[in-house]
Amino acid sequence: MKQYDAIVIGAGVGGLASALLLANSGKKVALFEKRLQPGGRIGSSKRDDFTVDFGVHLISRGEKGPLIQLLDRCGVENDIEFTKVRPIQSTGGEKFKFPQDLKGRVPDEDFDAVIKMVTDVKNMTDEETGEYDGQTLEEFLNTYTTDPFVHACVSQIGFIYCCIPEYRLSAGEFARCLKWEAEAHASGYPSGGCVSILSAYMGGLEQYGVETYFGKPVDTIVIEDGKAVGVIVGGEEFRADMIVSNAGIQETVRDLVGAEHFDAEYVEYVKNLEISFVSIIARFALDTVISPEIKMLSGFSSVPVKEYNDKLMAGEVPEELNSFIVVPSSFDPSVAPEGKQLVMMTTAVPAGIPDEYCPAILEALIDIAEESFPGLRDHAVFVEKVFPSDAARIMGEDGAGIGIAQQAGQAGKDRPAIKTPIEGLYIVGAEAGGAGVGTELAANSAIEFFDTYVA
Repeated sequence: MKQYDAIVIGAGVGGLASALLLANSGKKVALFEKRLQPGGRIGSSKRDDFTVDFGVHLISRGEKGPLIQLLDRCGVENDIEFTKVRPIQSTGGEKFKFPQDLKGRVPDEDFDAVIKMVTDVKNMTDEETGEYDGQTLEEFLNTYTTDPFVHACVSQIGFIYCCIPEYRLSAGEFARCLKWEAEAHASGYPSGGCVSILSAYMGGLEQYGVETYFGKPVDTIVIEDGKAVGVIVGGEEFRADMIVSNAGIQETVRDLVGAEHFDAEYVEYVKNLEISFVSIIARFALDTVISPEIKMLSGFSSVPVKEYNDKLMAGEVPEELNSFIVVPSSFDPSVAPEGKQLVMMTTAVPAGIPDEYCPAILEALIDIAEESFPGLRDHAVFVEKVFPSDAARIMGEDGAGIGIAQQAGQAGKDRPAIKTPIEGLYIVGAEAGGAGVGTELAANSAIEFFDTYVA
């Protein structure tokens, strides 16, 4: 039986970051990951000399955000550089920048209201954003303007941040994401692809002697006298004073610990937590470079947001589809062979959408991409298509684009707690604690865990 100071379950960003912080503080740490490779949503794979990210990633605050700052804090050297980008939105075939290019597309009073909203958010303190945690973005935006085009535009920005629509997204969380991104002015793509960030974290774990076990799913978290004391892996027991789970809060409570070890109220609370929307993804590796000037496009439908999602759940594909297209090879040519291009695209759909509706939505997404990349299908070396059921099988969490949704009632001060009712058991990642965009949310959760309960 091996003894550690801490055991971390899951090698997504939250798990990697927690393990690194713990090891840097001098603790003996073991990390278990059920898959053969680490990284979760920030992982990548090599295929035909293309470096293909598992997600469709930009890093909201680049080198100024928690992913890189945490490496610096732990003394992990890296040579990651970011190619910065200013997001471009489009609808109805027109491209524009938010918010200034809304002028002329909406009445002047609504344009002025949007400018005031953005200005107000930028001027908020972090504490002031928390006052809006329990309010939806739709409700918050309605205090400025009810123009449906403005709502569709802002809702798409919220989707990119948190993968849920305005009628669910916490206004406080939206405000934090917008404010932090505006302050950093560093949104971009990492050199070498997102795998470069993963490689830096793995190098840090090696630097501090973390024992890593890949392809080793944890069967059970061992509970004795109301305290988490270890894990069972393949029939072998490993003990530790602290168990940190990046396996998902619902999966941890239901599958790894068991509901019988928690009081009924907590079990019901965890069971009722809602996940973000799920993603439909296509990754195109091209034998030539099409539209080399395009780095990123965000398209949105002018159909009212609730009506849009109701259509999807009814099996209808809206004429205009929300889309997010990233061209990693336009940021960093090294992720594709010379003279070739990598184009990735996604659209978010409600969790629980029937599988049979997804192929038609994906084809509509590819049609949209082909408007900006003529001949996209004809020049494909390979195409990877990912449906929600695929993501659920690979990543767990029912294929959630991010994890437990950052919606009103589940964000900021209302986020599920990192410390569970069981002594010595903690939840990290995009499931508990933290704030921010995607992988930065997971890194912030790890920082909050360490600074609150360890340091």
